[in-house]
Amino acid sequence: MQDKDDMLPKNVQQDISELTKPDVTEHESAWATYRKLPKSHKWPYFYHHFFWPIIVAVVVFAAIVAFVVNMVISPKGQGLGVAFVGVEESDRSMDKLEDGFLKYRALDEKKITFENDLYIDSSNKESESMSLDTLETQMSGGTINTIIGDDSALRSQHLLGYLEPLDNVLTSYQMGKLRERGALVTDGEGGAAKAIDLGKSAEWTRIKGQDPHAQLSFVNVQNKDYARLFVDYLFGM
Repeated sequence: MQDKDDMLPKNVQQDISELTKPDVTEHESAWATYRKLPKSHKWPYFYHHFFWPIIVAVVVFAAIVAFVVNMVISPKGQGLGVAFVGVEESDRSMDKLEDGFLKYRALDEKKITFENDLYIDSSNKESESMSLDTLETQMSGGTINTIIGDDSALRSQHLLGYLEPLDNVLTSYQMGKLRERGALVTDGEGGAAKAIDLGKSAEWTRIKGQDPHAQLSFVNVQNKDYARLFVDYLFGM
């Protein structure tokens, strides 16, 4: 009996033959196939096989880079808690200092606190007691890690035990620059520097009303990033 395929017209047999031929590109990569295509067919093939996967890959890569940069550059954890102790600091001048620091870098505003009107040797004993209790609570809890005050406040028995050497917080480069500018304050007996003379800071003195004799010290700094950035900002490093 004659094969049924032989009974079909020749042109139909040819079409069937073409359709049943093995696909030579079946085991070929899409990129290899793309390279063999004529120019007129390249863009449709590229769009269909490569365009959106490339877009997705670029977006994912950009997100990963942004995350890594944020992790490396942006300070983490505890931020900057500044307390003005025993210095006449108006809300306006304090706000200018805070705003200037926030604009210095893209920082998280929620991690920055500035507080003034804290006294530990006030003639008003009730005010002194309330200020000291508040300050000690915040220093112990880590919400305050930077003290700006006059010399008598920083050398008082209430604060002296909390202050930590500057080189525990700042980099050797920062310490060297501060030393060059005569901004390090020691106890005069060759001890470790525990304060910075803000009178040597152009950023501090340019704000009207700032105490030219104010000093800066650190207490209980759990994360050094913001503290270092604050010194960079004050001294243009």
